[in-house]
Amino acid sequence: MVLFTGYMQDYPYGDVVIEPSGDNTYINNADGVLQKVRAVEGVRAATKRLDVGASIEHKQNVVGVTLTGLVPTEEYEISRYPYIITEGDFLGDLSRDEIILGAAIAGTSPVFGEIYDDLGEVRAGSLVEVTYSNGVKRTYKVKGIMEGTFELVDLNALVHYKEIEDVYGLEGGKATSVVVRVDQPESEDQVKEKIRDAGVNEEVFTWADKSETLIKQAMQSMGAIDTMSKFVSLIVGAALILIIIYINILNRKKEIGILKAVGITPRSIVLSYAFLSMFYVSLGIFAGLILYLSLMLYFQANPVIFYETMEIRPVIDPMLLIQSIVTMLTLSVIAGTLPAWSVSRESILKAIWGR
Repeated sequence: MVLFTGYMQDYPYGDVVIEPSGDNTYINNADGVLQKVRAVEGVRAATKRLDVGASIEHKQNVVGVTLTGLVPTEEYEISRYPYIITEGDFLGDLSRDEIILGAAIAGTSPVFGEIYDDLGEVRAGSLVEVTYSNGVKRTYKVKGIMEGTFELVDLNALVHYKEIEDVYGLEGGKATSVVVRVDQPESEDQVKEKIRDAGVNEEVFTWADKSETLIKQAMQSMGAIDTMSKFVSLIVGAALILIIIYINILNRKKEIGILKAVGITPRSIVLSYAFLSMFYVSLGIFAGLILYLSLMLYFQANPVIFYETMEIRPVIDPMLLIQSIVTMLTLSVIAGTLPAWSVSRESILKAIWGR
């Protein structure tokens, strides 16, 4: 997790980030907030940013991006954006009508090139057309390509703060965030409280607060997908058992009729097929457990690695296994009972003649 949290600090959030309060889109007096923040003891540097939605087009290739407007000279003390330019140069104070593209957008990323849509290997010096979320279109020269091997960086694009301010007609130094760097590591919580005490009324978060929120959102999404997939799997499994037993019974209607003729009760016939269905499902459960445990043990020994240091290992949940087994066995009884009960109600002659 070290590298992941490092990305959070080095790019979107710094050590402490200030965001609009309530339903406000912008921090209305970002310059005033900056003045208060920079006077707080323990703050090393601070800057304002404007994030907006936009689409970028180059030779009929179009991608949607988050476009960040920043003050270039202030970023050298705040983020690593100026230091990850792999082609061209970083923005300067006079960089108007110029843009920095993430490598994944430009189509030059060796990490994300096969995953995301891109502009088709755009290079420094190329011209791209940006359509902002308010409909305004601007043509920009690509000043440089940045590569951080991290989605939040390589799928981002940067322009001068003044560009977005002009496009949206903003006045009074508005911002979507104020990013703060502290003097001493692990002093973020103390600095956050000092910023609040300094009279900053906007929302104040540490990088850890924001990272935790992102991870929780990701886990909630994965949990919803997991629940849906389990439900679908159970329905498919029950339907499959129902079809197998139903076909089996149709092929044995004559046999069932003879059994009834010699005195076997319909109840006994239904029970026999219920147990047959449970037997089939038990075999499937046994095979599934072997495959499941094999994969779980393999990925526990060989975890999936994100961002070079972030390891994800699956956890075996005994209660979930028990619930799934009980559910499948219950469904197997129902799936075996229904068709057997239906056929056992037919008359002996009809069953024997297969009509």
